[in-house]
Amino acid sequence: MTNDPFEPFLDLTERPEIVEEFNIEAGWRFALARRALFAELDALSHLNHTTFLRYFEDARIGYMMHHGLPAPGPDSLGCVLARLEADYRQPVFFDERLIITVRTAKIGNTSMALEYGAWSAEKGLACQSTSLLVLVVTTTGEKQRISDSMRASIAAFEGREY
Repeated sequence: MTNDPFEPFLDLTERPEIVEEFNIEAGWRFALARRALFAELDALSHLNHTTFLRYFEDARIGYMMHHGLPAPGPDSLGCVLARLEADYRQPVFFDERLIITVRTAKIGNTSMALEYGAWSAEKGLACQSTSLLVLVVTTTGEKQRISDSMRASIAAFEGREY
């Protein structure tokens, strides 16, 4: 397992043993592996709720870069997080192994709805989340249309039309 969010992702279609071990529901493909670190725990000795959001952020950036978004930088196209919802289902404790998944639920003109899951090897789904992203020019905040190539890349990867 690695902590580098820009490592090549796990393609769950090629890793059925991970899907089975972590009890990941059908329909997820893009994933990152994580392990709950001591520094990420809260006063109750479980993974702090904000840590799940950072894991989802790592997955989101990797997923978007996989589909053509340039690396984060001051003069590039970027994503602004417009909305985020999280449903915490069960605690995760020190050293638990996790698989973090992300997929596209909907693509609009300048925005996308994404879904996330944090799957524990011991417990299955520990946290799920949804977000609304808006593509913008980082320096100006001006909204940008989602390109046909990004839309096509996501559609081909997820095996559905948007």
